[in-house]
Amino acid sequence: MKKYKDFMNEITADELYKSLLAYGMFSEKLPPFLTSKNFYDYCQQNVLQFTDKPSQYVYYENMRNVNIPRPLGVPTPMAYQKLCKCLMDNWSEIQNYFERITNNQSHKVSRIHIRKIKGKNHIFEMNYSNWKVDPKPEEDLLIDKYYMVCADISKCFPSIYTHSIPWALVGKSVAKTTRRSGWFNDLDHFIQNTKHGETHGILIGPHASNLISEIILSAIDKSLVDKGWDYIRYVDDYTCYVRSEQDARQFLIDLQTELREFDLSLNHKKTKVSVLPLAATEQWVRRINSVSALTSYGKVDYKNCRAYIDYAIEISKNEDENSAVLKYAIKSLNGSELTRNAKNYM
Repeated sequence: MKKYKDFMNEITADELYKSLLAYGMFSEKLPPFLTSKNFYDYCQQNVLQFTDKPSQYVYYENMRNVNIPRPLGVPTPMAYQKLCKCLMDNWSEIQNYFERITNNQSHKVSRIHIRKIKGKNHIFEMNYSNWKVDPKPEEDLLIDKYYMVCADISKCFPSIYTHSIPWALVGKSVAKTTRRSGWFNDLDHFIQNTKHGETHGILIGPHASNLISEIILSAIDKSLVDKGWDYIRYVDDYTCYVRSEQDARQFLIDLQTELREFDLSLNHKKTKVSVLPLAATEQWVRRINSVSALTSYGKVDYKNCRAYIDYAIEISKNEDENSAVLKYAIKSLNGSELTRNAKNYM
């Protein structure tokens, strides 16, 4: 099984720069009508030095599955280029950091991170998985456990204090005594420039932000793993498997303590302790999978397509307007052969 460092070490500095700048400036939540590939080509063909100053960014909102808006941002290209170049120039230092900070892990704790993706130019996807090289460790973690703790960080990206990035990389005392020097402080500076000089929050959307957040979150992982907790993390969502309710409470205490070291906090509204075992698939997924839209001749016709989508809409309403239900249903239909009228309806 590949370790976290293996995924990072597969990426060269030039590949990192190209992927982040040419293919990672815009959130995958945006329809793919924007590209920064031409801007990357321009930067490669011209000897230039963009102005080193804070830049405004484009703010927009994207609706989550549960109809809560997520604040996203598009950075000014010149400011983002300088950030990407800083990451490229110091990529070996960052790779060494990730190798050192994750060497205590018996399994790969972080499940969503930058990586080479076969056949793709970008290096980050929220829902990417490859069972052959990155199998999920949940089955092993469940053994001899009776409770599952779910928790996440309150407004993770908007709450990240940019000065805490050097804290994670070299330690708080070193970072504070060398505020005007060191590549780690340069990184802090260029991150601020992409968000109009602000020290609180990093943009949600650009793939560089996902790499930057991992610097802090991996440091928190090291402390929690050293304390013996068996858990996995999907960006800022934690799932920990424990033997008792007391252990569940202690994990939340330890997690909150480590988050405070970086000026982050728990989202208590989403904290939940469940008794194991639990079904591996959500109930609404099983309900949708229990219904087939195929006709006797192997296609989905207009009548069945309409009934299937109506059924998904009904389930979605019963699941607090969770649009993930509709996305799942449409993807399921997309894998079938539809008649012309069924295609038009979908």
